[in-house]
Amino acid sequence: MTIQSMLRERNMSMYRLSQISGVPKTTVIDICSGKSDIEGCTAKTVMQLSRALGCTMEELMQIDNARYDRTTGLPKDESY
Repeated sequence: MTIQSMLRERNMSMYRLSQISGVPKTTVIDICSGKSDIEGCTAKTVMQLSRALGCTMEELMQIDNARYDRTTGLPKDESY
């Protein structure tokens, strides 16, 4: 599962997640795109996002961003 899929399930945009959680929009976008790793976030940021998404911090920490290159944030699958 990814944050993108969690957002789709909840019919929520990244902008709305930012508003509800209080996490800056750029941070949310970086996490969703894979540019930033959720594991590198502070506990406060993870808590704010998990509350806004209605999941536990542990569930959020287990999301799969392995589809993205950590240095560029681009998908590893170059079929795009």
